[in-house]
Amino acid sequence: MNNNWFEIKKLPGNIYAIMEPYHFQEVISYLIVGSSAAVLLDTGAGIGNIAEAAKSIYGGEITVVNSHVHFDHVGDNYRFPQVLVCDHPAAIARLKKGYGPAELAPHAKLSLFAPGKAGDFNPAEYNILPSNPIPVEDGHVINLGDRRLRVIYTPGHSPDSVMLLDEDFGALFTGDSYYPGPLYCHYEGDFYGASNLENYARSMKKIAELADSLNAVHPGHNLPSAEPDQLKKAAQALEELLSGSAPGEPLKGDLTVASLPNSGEEIPGYVIPDDLHIYNINGIKIISRKR
Repeated sequence: MNNNWFEIKKLPGNIYAIMEPYHFQEVISYLIVGSSAAVLLDTGAGIGNIAEAAKSIYGGEITVVNSHVHFDHVGDNYRFPQVLVCDHPAAIARLKKGYGPAELAPHAKLSLFAPGKAGDFNPAEYNILPSNPIPVEDGHVINLGDRRLRVIYTPGHSPDSVMLLDEDFGALFTGDSYYPGPLYCHYEGDFYGASNLENYARSMKKIAELADSLNAVHPGHNLPSAEPDQLKKAAQALEELLSGSAPGEPLKGDLTVASLPNSGEEIPGYVIPDDLHIYNINGIKIISRKR
């Protein structure tokens, strides 16, 4: 299904991937439908109306959960009465504040959209309104009737990152902790919060132990499904990077690949490290400060 901005793909297990393929981020949100309620994991970049898209699929009660509070996952939070989010003070404060046009400017450039797909989007007016966060702890369970989703705290990419595990269906929703593109553990500053490689490696080692029990992995970007064995590869790659033994290449030129302003652009809230490297470890790409 395509409603101009979103492409919607029905996946096994009564799961709908709500994809935004026309922007560089290629963010994916997921509507997970149970017998009595549904969860919408993330609300996208706020360019299209994801509430309208989700309600066209499911007419019952929808609870929003944020995998983390980076702008491209919380854009339409304000369209829902409340949002479950990791109990992290900076994350809660960010959702109550929202995001303004100045700090979103690096992500609003028309050059980041597929040709002809920006529609009437106006970069100067792009903002994300405040929303109503409800904090939840690691292990929190959301009951959808015939299925239950468990929140797993997985800090590293960001300090508030979580995954959702559907044990009955063998499905894991990984947010930005795993997807089939360069994994980010290089962030600093107020806009994104601080990444932490040690925490990232620890989180993915824990998650990799689930791989053999999973039928499907649903990432937060690029493609809606991945093989569970990729979790093991990601965990091994992060561990190797942490050890300092992995060779990398300096990240030069356009920093769009790292979702940062270009070098020389001064935007409050961002930190652009001067020693960013990209590593390719057995097919898993990681962007990090030089190790």
